[in-house]
Amino acid sequence: MPYSRVFEPFEFSRIEMNNHILMPAMHIGMAADGFMNDGFFDFYEERAKARPGPGLIIIGGCYVEKRGMGAPNFVGLDDDRFIGRLKEFTDVVHKHDTPVAAQLYHGGRYSASFLTGEQAVSSSAVFSNFTREMPHALTEEEIAEVQEHYGQAARRARDAGFDASELIVCAGYLVNQFLSPLTNKREDRYGGDLDARMTFMRETIAAIKSATGDDFPLICRLSGSDFMEGSHTLEETPVVAAEMERCGVDFISVTGGWHETRVPQIPMSVPRGAYVYLAEGVRRAVSSIPVACCNRINDPGLAEKILQEDRADIVAMARAFIADPRILEKARAGRPQDIRHCIACNQGCFDHVMMLQPITCLVNPRVNRERETELTPAPVKKNILVAGGGPAGMECAWVAAHRGHQVTLCEETAALGGQANLASIPPGREEWSEMVAYLVQQLQNKGVEVMLSQLVSPEIVEELNPDVLVMATGAEQVVPAIAGVDSPNVVLAWDVLTEKVSTGKRVAVVGGGAVGIETASFLAESGKQVMVIEMLERCGTDIGISTRWTLLQQADRLGVQFMTASCVKEITPQGLKAESENGLKDIVADTIVLAVGSRAHDELEDFLATEGIKHKFEIRKIGDCASPRKALDAIHEGFELGRTL
Repeated sequence: MPYSRVFEPFEFSRIEMNNHILMPAMHIGMAADGFMNDGFFDFYEERAKARPGPGLIIIGGCYVEKRGMGAPNFVGLDDDRFIGRLKEFTDVVHKHDTPVAAQLYHGGRYSASFLTGEQAVSSSAVFSNFTREMPHALTEEEIAEVQEHYGQAARRARDAGFDASELIVCAGYLVNQFLSPLTNKREDRYGGDLDARMTFMRETIAAIKSATGDDFPLICRLSGSDFMEGSHTLEETPVVAAEMERCGVDFISVTGGWHETRVPQIPMSVPRGAYVYLAEGVRRAVSSIPVACCNRINDPGLAEKILQEDRADIVAMARAFIADPRILEKARAGRPQDIRHCIACNQGCFDHVMMLQPITCLVNPRVNRERETELTPAPVKKNILVAGGGPAGMECAWVAAHRGHQVTLCEETAALGGQANLASIPPGREEWSEMVAYLVQQLQNKGVEVMLSQLVSPEIVEELNPDVLVMATGAEQVVPAIAGVDSPNVVLAWDVLTEKVSTGKRVAVVGGGAVGIETASFLAESGKQVMVIEMLERCGTDIGISTRWTLLQQADRLGVQFMTASCVKEITPQGLKAESENGLKDIVADTIVLAVGSRAHDELEDFLATEGIKHKFEIRKIGDCASPRKALDAIHEGFELGRTL
């Protein structure tokens, strides 16, 4: 598509952007004791050096004082000793003509004492459901100290060569805590009505401006709606935005939600661009400063549409740049089919942040390893046969072919994609198909010979004479040893999702992991009455922390019932018998769906041994055929083997 707006230059407050795309601050976990590591440098340089890369990069969060940091792997701005390393970083980014800003971070009551060694602080002593701790209510004297810390952090950012600083006024962090009536219960000049609750924000902005001078731009990251009952909505935030402009803020970047919100902001189930309306509401409240929109914008085509419809001045794309550093370069070159889209799985980014680990990416295994994973030509060209066209096999095949190997991929079904095709079927999980489409495109680009509906047979092996056979044959569903499991009313979850089988009106799903929950929602959406029976105390234990609650929430909305800590003892013509601490219970169901897990589908190796040809080539196993795990593991193993063969 033509991009008449995305690639236009844009300027605000002496910052020159070569396009209308912002890469907003993300916690990437690539620092130690406040100092960026080499991975941090490599991650951002990989994105800055694209042609074009983001028009502006914001890094963060950079904590302004230790008791407000998010984790030990955040970037420090609370001491002058960090300036030298930060200056090295800005020099690297500026080498590629990309402006870069630093986000001023203070978690307030969202900072955990077990990480900081100090009690968290906030506007008021209101218990944090996020950290499960009670913060200390700042005194007026302590407030002045915190504001001084904000100002000095901004001054360090300026001295380190950053082009701007960003004050985070969203996500339930400290400034947000002073703004919200949920967390601000003060009776002094910092509490009361909205105007009074903005006092801390006003003074903090003034402290930053005083420390840096008015010539150093200040951006604010604002929640368009907190999505917390009793807190700010799009009625209050335009008032806050107008006050920000009056106080001298140069640019507002709009997001939404707190960590505690029960309104999903970033998972796959959120429609693309769902929260652009928040930026529109804020934009109407300001007169002369630009406003950026954010959340679930992973495609330059959508960004172009938003800009053409004049819904925002700037489009912020965060995880899109994690997934594909050259997303804009590919769009401008007329190669949108080669964009590796973020699918909002959260497995490598948000889940890793919550586990205090550096981020990676399901679809981009090079994240946090950019320097050591540059794809180079293979020193010895090999003939490689890949058995299996799921994510692991496809990733390995195209990467190996890119390096110069001759690669043939055999897939026993009529379509590539493997379990990713199944994953894309349940409601709100459609983005998985984007990953499959990308991998299929790369196989075509790199000249991989793809043979569909083709098992690896002795004849194929003899014909191709491979040096290496890569087994990526995936997994198969487990059928548990339950009395009556071979009854005609029993079906497998994968067969339900692909509609190879039909079910009755009343369905019992045995297994409450990801597949069981998603299959239950798939059935409930079509009007079925569904109950999930799970042996463990909790359902969805195999789902990442940032996605699990949204899948359970969706299942609950669709009317799915859950029975946990229960073991299925017998399947009967009328349903099943499940045992819990309360005894044996009869569950009436027309159809029983099995979703109790999978096992490695690795019989090919034994078959080749039986045929007497196993010794003729090297055999390597990747993905679920080595051990059933997550898609992230499959893609990463495929990439790693492809780049080292």
